[in-house]
Amino acid sequence: MTKEADMPFAGFFGPLAYRIVLRAPHDAAAASPMPLDDDDLTCLDATITDINIKGSDPTLQVRAPDGMNWTVELGSHARNRALGLEGLALLPGDAVRVTGRPTHYLGETRIKALHLTIGQQSFDLDDNTDKAA
Repeated sequence: MTKEADMPFAGFFGPLAYRIVLRAPHDAAAASPMPLDDDDLTCLDATITDINIKGSDPTLQVRAPDGMNWTVELGSHARNRALGLEGLALLPGDAVRVTGRPTHYLGETRIKALHLTIGQQSFDLDDNTDKAA
C-alpha cells in the first residue's frame, strides 16, 4: 500500500493553474512604460521599410541609420484620415522623421508618434491638438 506522500503530483492546469504576468526587467522597474514629460521625447530620422496605416493597428516599420528597426505607432484611423495620412502615397525607402515617446516591450522597439514628417509634409498626430502642422 502506498502513502499519499509517495504519489506523484502533476500540478494544477487549466483554469486552476497558477498564472503570473511576465515582464521584462525594464518594464518591471518602470512605474509607467511611457515617459510623460517633454524632455523624454525622441527625434528619429529613419527610412520606411513597411507600411500598415490601414490595418487594425496603424503603424509604420522604419529602420534608423544605426540599423535598429522601430515600430512607429500612429494615431487613430479617424485622426489619420483627417490629416490625410491614409491617402498619402508612401513607399518603402521614403525618408521619415518621427518625434515621439519611445517604449520597449520584450525585444520590440516602438515609438508613439506625436509628430511625423514625410518629405515636405508634416503631420501632428498628438491627440491634444486639432490641426495638421
